Amino acid sequence: MQTVTLSSKGQIVLPQSIRRMLDLHEGDKLEVSLKDETVLLTPVRAERAVVGWQRWRGELAGTDALAEHLAEHAAEVEGERLS
Repeated sequence: MQTVTLSSKGQIVLPQSIRRMLDLHEGDKLEVSLKDETVLLTPVRAERAVVGWQRWRGELAGTDALAEHLAEHAAEVEGERLS
């Protein structure tokens, strides 16, 4: 059994081993419930089932994808203007 400490803001840090076992990542949501005097944290998995374009949100972070897209678009516009 592992022990965590409650911060002054009421926060806890889940041990890395537990986060790995549950495949939890930053931004994941947990449902908090109380059973008798036991606090239960349950991962909310439905949040990952995002449909449409939103499922790609953040996938290109840290890349030059936007700059490349804008350069490609500018070249297309210039090509259309010359023809």
